[in-house]
Amino acid sequence: MSHEKLAEYGTNLEAFLVQARKFNASNIQAPGADNEWSAAYVLHHVADAEMHFAIRYFNALTIEAPSIIPFEEDAYPSVLNYAGRDWSTSLSLIESVGKLVLVALTPITSEQWERVSIHPEAGNVSVSFLIGKACSHMAAHTEQLKALL
Repeated sequence: MSHEKLAEYGTNLEAFLVQARKFNASNIQAPGADNEWSAAYVLHHVADAEMHFAIRYFNALTIEAPSIIPFEEDAYPSVLNYAGRDWSTSLSLIESVGKLVLVALTPITSEQWERVSIHPEAGNVSVSFLIGKACSHMAAHTEQLKALL
């Protein structure tokens, strides 16, 4: 089951990258309808989230029942300088972290997929659960990019 989720993660990652690469310097900063995030902000957000997610998987696989530290994504655009960041760097980071996750998680065992982390709101969550959340997250932001074109 979890290897199927990892395959879905890979598919969603590639679909996201395909959409992201449709943007360029002339349209990446354009805000969405109702002043929603630009494609650049979406890329920065996904890059930040992918780093958090990867650390969660790696901690779950190497630390006994680690605590998950939630991140306050609403603060990220201003605190982490989304306006001053290079969108191409974020795109490269998404691709690099995504490929790392795929390579690192491909050989893990069924037991490792069920290793638990402790989330302050959701309680015990497995690596399998976490990769499922990442799949949904990536798919949602792929749709967001499509709407921005």
